[in-house]
Amino acid sequence: MTTDDLGFTVETVSCLGACGLAPVLTVNDKVYPAMTPDKASELVAALKEEL
Repeated sequence: MTTDDLGFTVETVSCLGACGLAPVLTVNDKVYPAMTPDKASELVAALKEEL
């Protein structure tokens, strides 16, 4: 799914090979480990500011 503003595409995958870091988000090949919904929201907000 891609956001309406084309800023983000979200994909669900089963494993990235480092399940001990799960749940993770990857953005432009950078891995963000141990994500929670709150941390994910903060990360997306920070990334939007960079756009």
